[in-house]
Amino acid sequence: MIHPPAMGGKTAWGVSRETVHRGTDDPEEIRMLKEAQGSFNAREEERLKRLHEMDKNAAQILEERRQRKSSFDPMQVSKRGDVDAFRKQQEEALLKMQEMKEQKRNEKRQKKLLEKGEKKPKKEKKKKKGKKEKKKKDKKDKKEKKKKKKEKKKKKKKSSSSSSDSSDSSDSSDSSSSS
Repeated sequence: MIHPPAMGGKTAWGVSRETVHRGTDDPEEIRMLKEAQGSFNAREEERLKRLHEMDKNAAQILEERRQRKSSFDPMQVSKRGDVDAFRKQQEEALLKMQEMKEQKRNEKRQKKLLEKGEKKPKKEKKKKKGKKEKKKKDKKDKKEKKKKKKEKKKKKKKSSSSSSDSSDSSDSSDSSSSS
């Protein structure tokens, strides 16, 4: 019966076919197959030896791991770099790429115009603000509006809670005086 690797059996890579060789088979290929099977068996043997060693030293391995875990300081782990600086760098690179693309297009246009015989190249249009820049501005505006709304809500809550507290205390004093 063939068992899966989890039950101690070998994988399909380690199972050798019945090697029935004929006289027409390539001897070099047969030798390579035998070498591959031998190297697999050696690696499998090494793996099994390592596993047995780990079984013997299980307590020591656990102790080392506990020690590493207790001495771990999360503050020493390097945090991600400055996200805003990275984003700014990426945006600059994109803008530069777009400018180069536009320049290349303009050069091609001029070259075509010269080939056609037209002497005057078209005037370049002024660059409008890009969609990305507009979106960024819109996002910033929205964030500022949200912050202002939150601050107003907080102020209203504070003022309403302080006024309700004072009215509650006056109600309780009225009820105590009436009794």
